[in-house]
Amino acid sequence: MSDLKQVWAIENLHLAWQRIRSNPDRAYKGYFRDAYTAYAIAGDAQLNHLQDRLRRGIYGPTDACKIYFPKPSGILRPYSLLCVEDQIVYQAIANVIAEKLAPHVKSKYEKEVFGHLYAGLKSPWFYKKWSEGYRAFNSASESTFNAGYVWTASFDLTAFYDSIDHHVLRQMLSRIGVTNDLIDFLTQCLTKWTATATQIYHNHGIPQGPLSSGLIAEVVLKHFDENHHINYKVTYLRYVDDIRLFAKQEKHLRYALVKLDRLSKDVGLFPQSSKIDIHQVVNIQDELKSISNPYEALFLMPSINQSALRKAISEITPGKRGYTVLNPTRFKFLVASATASNQLMDRLWRVFEHAPHYYPQIASHLSKFKVLSNKQADRLLLEIEAQELYPAVRAALINSAIGRIPSSHLARFKTIFKKLWQPKFHQPDLSNALWSWLQDQSGFTLAQQKYGLTKVQPDWLAASMHYRTRWLDIDEVSRTSLINTSLRSKSADVALAAAWIAAFLEISVKGSSIGLNPQAVILLKELGVVKRAGSFVCGIRKSIFEMTSADIPIDWRSIFGSNYKKAEAQIVSSKGYFQTSATAWVNSMDGFNDWLLDSLYRADPFLGSYKMGEVGSVMNSKKMRIKYPALYRYLNEIHDRRYLSHLSHAVVRANQKPTRAIKFEWLKTGSRLLRNATAELHRSGY
Repeated sequence: MSDLKQVWAIENLHLAWQRIRSNPDRAYKGYFRDAYTAYAIAGDAQLNHLQDRLRRGIYGPTDACKIYFPKPSGILRPYSLLCVEDQIVYQAIANVIAEKLAPHVKSKYEKEVFGHLYAGLKSPWFYKKWSEGYRAFNSASESTFNAGYVWTASFDLTAFYDSIDHHVLRQMLSRIGVTNDLIDFLTQCLTKWTATATQIYHNHGIPQGPLSSGLIAEVVLKHFDENHHINYKVTYLRYVDDIRLFAKQEKHLRYALVKLDRLSKDVGLFPQSSKIDIHQVVNIQDELKSISNPYEALFLMPSINQSALRKAISEITPGKRGYTVLNPTRFKFLVASATASNQLMDRLWRVFEHAPHYYPQIASHLSKFKVLSNKQADRLLLEIEAQELYPAVRAALINSAIGRIPSSHLARFKTIFKKLWQPKFHQPDLSNALWSWLQDQSGFTLAQQKYGLTKVQPDWLAASMHYRTRWLDIDEVSRTSLINTSLRSKSADVALAAAWIAAFLEISVKGSSIGLNPQAVILLKELGVVKRAGSFVCGIRKSIFEMTSADIPIDWRSIFGSNYKKAEAQIVSSKGYFQTSATAWVNSMDGFNDWLLDSLYRADPFLGSYKMGEVGSVMNSKKMRIKYPALYRYLNEIHDRRYLSHLSHAVVRANQKPTRAIKFEWLKTGSRLLRNATAELHRSGY
């Protein structure tokens, strides 16, 4: 069995779905809790449907929703929100690759490698506990120091996830025995999932956020694990892309760092030179970054002494030092353990003034208040208005304000938030936060509700907005219309949200079932809203839509009959060429046209007879030109281009000149001709 077939094996898809739901990263899962619930209601049927599309080659990844978080340095860290089905496919790929990678790396687990440790095929969790791995990482560092290795240096890679070159990844995957079909499929998906919000597509990077990316990163990092050795004794410890070196002499460290630098250049990565600090260790505890909860004596009491806790926070954020956080890990832990306190909130605002990257802790503490004091509400609104540079910070602060604003301040908050509501220009998480707060306060007119729910948005944002809408505040006619529009969305996540809402609010499905999102139909059937789940996805219709942006409802199965699967396979392969090679696309579409002509001539006796393989015989057909002029022009243009293509002949027969590649820009013309021909067939009753 090829590796790609293993990806779409139903057992693997079920395992992938299980591992996504057991993902310990609560932050990432928090963006999808409602979407996961909607998908899980008919999970078995949805996975069977996904498998069918993967097997037929008509599954296509969608663009990720990108949000950006501020780093302590002030620059941004990208975060990729994949639609639910893309997460499942990505995890299914990672499951197969993990089994290929494991024999090459397991011997180094908790000896040299401590992060993203694969838990094994039988485990419902993808990785072993990260906290245990990091604890082992620190323990190994301490043991090495106690053995006399008192010189140390860290080696970090700059923007590691974003910088992984897909050509390098292909080589690394091939070395561990992954077959080319899976490698091709993965890199095609990564091109979609790493694109920017402006849909600029790269050939590098893996998405930050999804569970699967850690394992894919390990495939590249294996290059460092296998080749870091030098002639001197240097201890090498790695947790993800954070490599820590220990040696007995400074000179030995320098040799090791140069070796790592060369290895990074091998794979097109770049070290963070500013973080490479060669020094002699005085106190090993000062070197270690404890991710497990730090020991605090005050927590040994039966109940936490909040006064002592606030005092401890004050000690590590001294006013004399400008409220600088002296121990970030301890600070985060203590704040997370604190109960709502105006006194503590005042200090946290002072910390926030110079270190906005602590916004998750500030927002989290604000969320502990039932109702904010007037003073805290004033400060919160001031900070929200001021946060123009970092939309993620503004989003977190707005979310913390939902249901906690004193009544005396509601009108002012609503006025400011309505001015900020500009989804066309804002980062998706900010738009989602504003939508949620204003929905809670019934802050939208019906026209604004319709605009927000029907405007083209990133899939994640559109789906999330559906779950957060106060549907009962919308009149029944408008509510039914909006939900029925969303049931026909091309986005599965949006359509599933609409189906879930339709079922629980007893909103009837109006009009023809043609055009309903197939995955929404599966959910509607499970919930008893519709009796039959006619959820077949036509690969021909889908492929034409992806190549022309025109969704034309032709019953292609009826046209092709017993030859449908062959015609579908032909055009699905053509769709792939549409993104990469105009020449190959023309040749492949000429093959699809052969199947089309065979079926069309049998369906329409007016045209006469046709013999498979003789597309050229139609080029001068008067009957075709009279009855199907748009189709006639499309067929002629494609066949003429094929005649001039170097993939068909060495020379042009008419003038004996060498054939050549078709220019990529001609695909715009080809797409338009295909769209017009398909629309003509639809008008003719097909």
